[in-house]
Amino acid sequence: MNRLINWLLPAWAAPSDPLLGYEVPRLRGAGGKRRLAGQLALVLALVGAGGYLYRAAAGANIGGNLGAALWQSLYFPALALQMLTLALAFWLGAASVAAERRRRTWDTLRATESGARLALRARWVSIFYRLAAPVAAILLLRLLFAGSMLTELTAFGGRMAHIISGNALPPLPDWRLTPLLIALSLAVQLLLPLVMLAAAAALGILLAVALRERLAVFLLGLLLMLALAAFTGVAALLIAQDLSAAESAGGAAQYALYLAYISLGDWGLLQLHLGSLGEIWRRVPYGASITLGSALTLALLSAAADGMLALAARLAERRG
Repeated sequence: MNRLINWLLPAWAAPSDPLLGYEVPRLRGAGGKRRLAGQLALVLALVGAGGYLYRAAAGANIGGNLGAALWQSLYFPALALQMLTLALAFWLGAASVAAERRRRTWDTLRATESGARLALRARWVSIFYRLAAPVAAILLLRLLFAGSMLTELTAFGGRMAHIISGNALPPLPDWRLTPLLIALSLAVQLLLPLVMLAAAAALGILLAVALRERLAVFLLGLLLMLALAAFTGVAALLIAQDLSAAESAGGAAQYALYLAYISLGDWGLLQLHLGSLGEIWRRVPYGASITLGSALTLALLSAAADGMLALAARLAERRG
């Protein structure tokens, strides 16, 4: 497994990298793997318990197929896990420079050629290793949703793709586009959590470098997290009302709301349920193209994360 990871990742992101070994000394050895397995089991157990309690509190009548049961039980626990992990990624990034200053190694790193850049990049990558258990749980939940979604596509004698494409607004020119768009959606939604966490960690590092006062970093970060949580909650409420309405065919504002929520609010969970995805295509004009918009957002977020990390390195070298 370690050989496969070292082969898949660039040298500076692999567990064998000495800087990463310095940042996360528990990467190597059987003890680290057992610890990760225990943490993953605990996170999954908490998500499962959260799903059970939500069903009990909401009095949800779970019926229908497996996909509907999973969706009605685990959507909100999965969303809560994502938001908590995003906040942790940001705060770990925001604490990166302060840790180096406490060790009295920050000025030495800045004086070394590319020292600040390498140190910040190692800190950035180490955040994923520190959050390995919740990140793995997020991806496992998404794979579970994706599997149930693909199973649902076989309904009605395999004609589900025809039905979805015909109900789209406007109808797709060819039903064969439906499996292609769904496949693209699954690929994007499996990558989007990693990119969202990367961007959050990079933003935290950038603020830690740009703002020397830890209180300023904390207050600005808290404001950003509250704004994102408010957007997620308000948009979820609006979209839930929209999906339950008798008719819904808005314009550009409706399209933008769905795209923003899917890409930044619930990170595409809405597109990992075939029923919700079919309703979006049916109710939102050109809703089928939201998948393409999510792919573009993924690329922009990736570029933003890389750009913020590069900017943080330049600021560190100039200002300290």
